[in-house]
Amino acid sequence: GEPLHHKLAGTIDYLTTHQLQSQVLSETLEKIKPPENCVNLSVPLVNAQIWGHLNTATKAQDVRLQRILKVLSTGITAFARTLDGDNVSSDQQDALALLCNAQYEINSLRKSSIKPTLNPKFAGLCRPVTAPPQHQLFGDLAKQVKELDEEAKTVGLMKPQQTRPHPYYRQQPNSSWKNRPPERAQRSNPPPSQQVPRPFLGQGQQRPAWKMRASSSSTSTALTQNTVCTEPPLTLEVRGSGSSHAVASPPAQI
Repeated sequence: GEPLHHKLAGTIDYLTTHQLQSQVLSETLEKIKPPENCVNLSVPLVNAQIWGHLNTATKAQDVRLQRILKVLSTGITAFARTLDGDNVSSDQQDALALLCNAQYEINSLRKSSIKPTLNPKFAGLCRPVTAPPQHQLFGDLAKQVKELDEEAKTVGLMKPQQTRPHPYYRQQPNSSWKNRPPERAQRSNPPPSQQVPRPFLGQGQQRPAWKMRASSSSTSTALTQNTVCTEPPLTLEVRGSGSSHAVASPPAQI
C-alpha cells in the first residue's frame, strides 16, 4: 500500500515491538472512559453462576483475555472520539470495523475456552450469536437456559435420521487387518539347537514313490529293448573241464 509518514511509521514500528510500561498503561486506561451510550465497549464479565464453577486454569486464561479486551476497547474508544459522525471516510470505517471485529473474536474465544467445563447439555451457550448489548459474557443466563431446555425438548420429538448403508459395502466379521495375527510370529524359526540339518543337494533323502516307479519302469524298458553294444563282448575262459566258453558281459551304463 501507500507509505505512511516516516515519523508515523517509526512510531508504529516501535510500539508494536515494545511493551508499554505498566504505569503508563494504567494511566492511559483510566484517562479514556468508555462512552455511556456504547455498552459493548466495556469488557463483559463471566456470569457469576458459571465463574464460581470454573477451575483455576480457565479463570487465569479468561483474566488474560479480559486485559487484552480492556486495552482494545479503550483504543476503539479513543479512535472513535477522533471521528466526525457526519463525515467518516472509507478508511476510517474500515479501521473501525476491523477493531470491533477483533473484540468480537476475543469474546468468542473466551466462550470457547469455557465450553469444555460446561455440561454438554448447555454447550449451546458458547455458540457465537448476535446478541444485544450486554454487561455479562453469556447475557441473561436464566433466559438462555430456558431456551435451551425448550430446544432440547423439540429435538427429542423428532425421529433420528437413519443413514442408509452403501449397497456395495458389506463388512465381514473379524475381517479387519487388526484382528489378524502378525505373520512374523507364525514364521519364527526354532533355535539352532533344535534345527535338523538338511542333506546337501538331496543326498540321503528317500525318493518319492512315483519317482521310484518311473525309474524302475524306464530301466525295465531299456533292458527289454535290443541294445546294440558297440564294444566287443568280453570272453571269459572257464577252466576246469579243458574247454572254454564265451560269456557276454552286460552293456555299460551311459
